[in-house]
Amino acid sequence: MYCGLEHEADNLSVDHVQPRMRGGDGSAGNLVTACRGCNTKKGGRSLAAFLFDDPEARRNFFHHARYVWPRHLKAVAEELARRGVVEASTELVEGIRGLRSSEAIAKLLLEKHLPHNGEDHPEGA
Repeated sequence: MYCGLEHEADNLSVDHVQPRMRGGDGSAGNLVTACRGCNTKKGGRSLAAFLFDDPEARRNFFHHARYVWPRHLKAVAEELARRGVVEASTELVEGIRGLRSSEAIAKLLLEKHLPHNGEDHPEGA
């Protein structure tokens, strides 16, 4: 999920998008598969905190998270906007509300919020 790599089934684990220690439940819309390394790396942090620190995981999550609850997708995107990772644009939030699709969010993030040179660093950083 987060690294974007394919793994053998015995190297996969179930990750709670909203960690149980932060009130997340075991419903299907809060669960994704992640390799053991990524799941360990994310740990008990909120998804927004984890994705804030890892641009590749951020892209992969929004590209592959097809069955995550829309409320989680919206909350993560809004938190990333508050942290300045993406612009706080109406298009992004409306894309989440209206389309309710992780693929649509990934497309918006790629089209609107990543520098044109393909790097994840703000200009001048």
